[in-house]
Amino acid sequence: MLPTSLRMSLRTHLKSYAKNLAIYDAPLAHDWKETLDGILRWLAPLAHNFIRWQSERNFEQHQIVNRTNVLLLQTLYFADRGKTEAAICELLVGMNYICRYEHQQNALLDCASSFDYEDCMQWQLQCRASFVN
Repeated sequence: MLPTSLRMSLRTHLKSYAKNLAIYDAPLAHDWKETLDGILRWLAPLAHNFIRWQSERNFEQHQIVNRTNVLLLQTLYFADRGKTEAAICELLVGMNYICRYEHQQNALLDCASSFDYEDCMQWQLQCRASFVN
C-alpha cells in the first residue's frame, strides 16, 4: 500500500500521461527504460539495505542477551521524503508507460498476424487519429 501523498501524485501523473500520450512510441519507451535503470541503480540498494536492517533488528530483538551492535543504516527513512516519493512516482509512471507500450506492440503483432499489413497500418492510423481528436 502506498502513502496517500504518493497515491495522489501518482494519480495526477498517470492522468496527464493518459491525456497527452495516446500512442506509445519506441524512442520514448527506450528513454523510460534508461531512466528507470538510473533510478533503480540507487533505489534498489537502499531497499535491500532496509530489508537487511529490518531482519537484523528483528533478530536482535529476539536475543536474550543485550548487546550493542553498530548498524550502518541506509534507509529511505532517513532520506528526503519528497524526493524519494517523487523518484518512486517517476519509477511507477515509467513502468506503466513501458507496460502499455509492450501491450500496444503485442496488439499490433496480433493484428499483423491476423490481417494483412495494409489493414493493420490503417487500423493504427485510425487509432492514432481517434486519440489525437
